[in-house]
Amino acid sequence: MEERILEVRDVVKRFGGLVAVDHVSMDVYRGEVLGLIGPNGAGKTTLFNVITGIYKPEEGTVRFKGMDITGLPPHQVAKLGIARTFQLVRPLKNFTVLENVVVGALQKSPNLGDAVEKSLEILELVGLYEKRNVASGSLTLVEKKRLEVARALALEPELLLLDEVAAGLRPKEVDALVDMLREINKRGITMIMVEHVMRAVMNLSHRIVVLHHGRKIAEGTPQEVANNPQVIEAYLGTGVE
Repeated sequence: MEERILEVRDVVKRFGGLVAVDHVSMDVYRGEVLGLIGPNGAGKTTLFNVITGIYKPEEGTVRFKGMDITGLPPHQVAKLGIARTFQLVRPLKNFTVLENVVVGALQKSPNLGDAVEKSLEILELVGLYEKRNVASGSLTLVEKKRLEVARALALEPELLLLDEVAAGLRPKEVDALVDMLREINKRGITMIMVEHVMRAVMNLSHRIVVLHHGRKIAEGTPQEVANNPQVIEAYLGTGVE
């Protein structure tokens, strides 16, 4: 885990008078799973939006594989190898599960046959192969979450950003999701996961970064973060799952 795949340096993002991300710096190493946690409004999703080009920061830089990608538009960031999921899962509901993934796969594989073949492999990986011909609008919440991951994987990312992918799931569903994400990580995909479900973060992350009011207040292994008094006061003591 010594090769830095992502470097965030002194990033600041403001919305009017609100500083949503306040001089945040962090490194992500190739092959790891980094948890990004903090209370609602801590700046986690905003930071994701800066990394993926949805927002341009007022200050600071984002480097991916040594390249400055600060402020690049989202489609360029995705082409370089960064994909993400979103908190609100919105599949193309009139498309089948397979068609949803193929749409993404065609961005990397212009040949339809290749895109379909790759999409079927991804659906096998995320446990949706049997649902491949079902309209995505009829899926359960956990299945839609898995489809969201599949659509991101179709872009063949080296870095996958997961935004509250375990939210709303029951404990057994969370555990199954963690197993799936661990398998994806074993295949060489680096991950950052924004998550409130501690069951998922603590079981999957190699390291955790904690944000509070837009600032980084802690960083370390899951055990170190769980025992950090500042983190307990700011977040873990508030009764999250």
